[in-house]
Amino acid sequence: MSGGPAPGGLEQDLPEQARVIAPSLLQSGEIIVFQLKPSRWYMVFESLWIAAIGLILVLMGLSIHELPASVRSWAIVVGISVIGLRATVAYLQWLGRTYVLTDRRILMQYGVLSAEVECMGLEEIQNTFVAQAAAQRLLGIGSLFFRCRHETHRGSMVWEHIREPKEIHARIILQIDRWKRTLEMMKRQ
Repeated sequence: MSGGPAPGGLEQDLPEQARVIAPSLLQSGEIIVFQLKPSRWYMVFESLWIAAIGLILVLMGLSIHELPASVRSWAIVVGISVIGLRATVAYLQWLGRTYVLTDRRILMQYGVLSAEVECMGLEEIQNTFVAQAAAQRLLGIGSLFFRCRHETHRGSMVWEHIREPKEIHARIILQIDRWKRTLEMMKRQ
């Protein structure tokens, strides 16, 4: 299930080369409601500070003429290398990151060299909200925060830099309500 319309009309944001959640991670009878990737802006936000250091090195190499030419050249090469390396790592992190809503859980798969998976049952979610910094609002992205009500769980999960965060949040809230009603009906039987 990649790249096509999801149930409910939301277009998935999964390019063909993206990692899709492994079917073995699903519980028996569990259904994927949708899966998505962070916006490509994820790479920019994740790289910003380290890339800024690389840019400072490049600018120093270009503008401080009092330094020997060899030092200036090395500053430029190191600065460009830092920027390039961080951009590459950010791209690999983006490729490895997938967010999934099933009918029972939220999952986050991430990792560059090996896949890590975090999950939280929908019935365990105590609170969820959208956070958007000013730059994120301008770009139409945001992050979703999920807080677990059980202290034994890791406590929270964040889906970072997703497109249409308010719409995604609304769909998650609907699914949480559906799952809780289903559990209530199962308890009554």
